[in-house]
Amino acid sequence: MRMKQHRKAVSMHVNTLRSAQSRAFGYALVISLAAALSGCGDAGDGPNQDRRSVSSEASPHTVKWLEVSSPISPAQWLASRGEDRPKPLSDPEVQRIAAVLTAAHSRYRESERMIANRSAQLSDMLKPLGIEESASDILDDLAAVSGELSQTEGFGAISQHYFNLRAAGTSRGDSLTTLKDRYGSKS
Repeated sequence: MRMKQHRKAVSMHVNTLRSAQSRAFGYALVISLAAALSGCGDAGDGPNQDRRSVSSEASPHTVKWLEVSSPISPAQWLASRGEDRPKPLSDPEVQRIAAVLTAAHSRYRESERMIANRSAQLSDMLKPLGIEESASDILDDLAAVSGELSQTEGFGAISQHYFNLRAAGTSRGDSLTTLKDRYGSKS
């Protein structure tokens, strides 16, 4: 009788783990598909992208994904999300975000534009879970995770891991600690 109860408990635990793994895989699949379908081409993308002119038609609050040909810099776009007009390149918040994007670009494989896109995407994906984190806060946190220049894991992979941790109910602080332990400096 005891053996039967033990098997039943083990079976329930395994089913719970499989369910959590299925959800995590589903979240990972959504992120991967969104990236693949969005056209992540980086032609012409790089550190000089902040020299772009800002079109009067650009409305950062309505642009969901920053394209290669977007007339607004990634830093302006992130700093201006929710605003009626793009903030100027001279704005202190734009300059701060530009510095974080430059640092993240030097540590991860993605361009500044893709890192900005992934930060905004992650912010949007967390909202339905009742988690309100701004794209710039996510950028700040995840850019600080990496401990080595040009590490194997990209910003997208770390974003996905962060999302999976948060979706599983892990706090922001604990999620960042887990990521720093795994992806941070090894020395």
